[in-house]
Amino acid sequence: MGDAEPSEVLEGFICPICKADFGNPRTLLSHFQEEHSDEQDLIKTLRDIFDKAKKKILKHEVTTEFTSPRSTSTNSFVYIQESQQMGLTRCHKEYFMQIREERQQRIAVPTNQIIIRLEKLLDKMPTDPSKRKQHEKDVVPWINGNDVKRCPNCADLFHVARRQHHCRTCGSVMCSDCSRFISVLTAIKLLEKTLPDAPLESNGGEHSHIRLCVHCLNLLDIREERKTSKNVNPIISQFYKRLSEYKIEADNFMADYRKMCASLNLGESTFSLEAAQELKFSLLKLAENIEALSSKIAILGKDAEHPPQGLELRLQTMIRDATTMYLRNHLLNLPELPTEDEFQKIQEKRRQEITAKIQEEKTKQQIRTPVNHSTKYNGPSPQKQALSKGQGWVPETKKRNESDDPLIEQMNIIRSYIKEAKLAHKNDEVASLEENLRELKKEYLKKQQQDEFNSSVDSCDTTSETSTEEGVK
Repeated sequence: MGDAEPSEVLEGFICPICKADFGNPRTLLSHFQEEHSDEQDLIKTLRDIFDKAKKKILKHEVTTEFTSPRSTSTNSFVYIQESQQMGLTRCHKEYFMQIREERQQRIAVPTNQIIIRLEKLLDKMPTDPSKRKQHEKDVVPWINGNDVKRCPNCADLFHVARRQHHCRTCGSVMCSDCSRFISVLTAIKLLEKTLPDAPLESNGGEHSHIRLCVHCLNLLDIREERKTSKNVNPIISQFYKRLSEYKIEADNFMADYRKMCASLNLGESTFSLEAAQELKFSLLKLAENIEALSSKIAILGKDAEHPPQGLELRLQTMIRDATTMYLRNHLLNLPELPTEDEFQKIQEKRRQEITAKIQEEKTKQQIRTPVNHSTKYNGPSPQKQALSKGQGWVPETKKRNESDDPLIEQMNIIRSYIKEAKLAHKNDEVASLEENLRELKKEYLKKQQQDEFNSSVDSCDTTSETSTEEGVK
């Protein structure tokens, strides 16, 4: 390190010969070329060091410039989370019910006690003020006023101008300013039953009311608020209930409409095009009602003196957004019904396909059965004729009456049921009956094909026998 002490460490861009700090690499390089040009090997080594350092610095800058945080995170170790099983669970319902019961008892027990005492006070209440006071003391024992020097509510001293008064339901002491009163009629309404001996009419003044403390009156108010909240149905609840009914009705209509639309687009005659159009009109009408009702819920109470805020406003907005999404996903993308002309074309195409399929089945069945071609072309006509005994008599086959066929009778009965179900707008029953009718038609068609096949085989056998007899003669 030259003149520096062995323990001293120099930092910076220092010349290795003169030990001077030049601050940056360019100044150091120019100094070394000018002052120490004799040491060429050392200069070359120093240049190589600077070039490598420069390339490394530039490469680091480029990678840090073009590498995004997302790509850096992807190059890092990726932890694949395994599926975890349910861990230890603990039920807090019992603890919750215990706390809830304690909370309810803290309010319910004093409230019930006040109601019972009110009933006793009003039952056979004397009209004479002196007798009434004694009656109130007999029902509810009063606290001794000598033991109470201050009002428990306002903490003011009792004196000649501030007299002591007692609550008629709990017997506690209070001043006149902290006293509350309820009328006898209000007390009777709180009891929710008729007391025959209660003083329904009063002469007015202090004796027409019942003195209560603030605590007892608050418990009675809480009881009345809870009763009122159970009976009162807010307007937003009424709107939402009606909205839910509209949605349920729309879901039922949509299921029937999609079934009818799919059937009509296939050319089936299960449903009529007019009924499907009426059902679509009903769905669009329901969509209008749902849209209007959700709009009312969204702007409910905003024109009032105290508009909804906080959770109430958020609830209204969420109902509106959910309804809009429901309309977009369900009622606004209904499948299209075919027009009259399109429906007729689809039906005609379906008839042709069915006819072609039946003909194809007949052809396949004839190919599977071996037939004597010589007798088929050289023999007599395959028509069934009544032959004499000498020619090998065969009984004439009667044409079967269609009305005697049980399959036809069943199909006719089902057709009558389908008409009744269509008149009653029972689409589910119509669909099931139509399915049964299609199965019966297939069965009847198979039976007819089998009968035709058997008759053709019999005619061929009869013709061959006749030709054989003629040859023998």
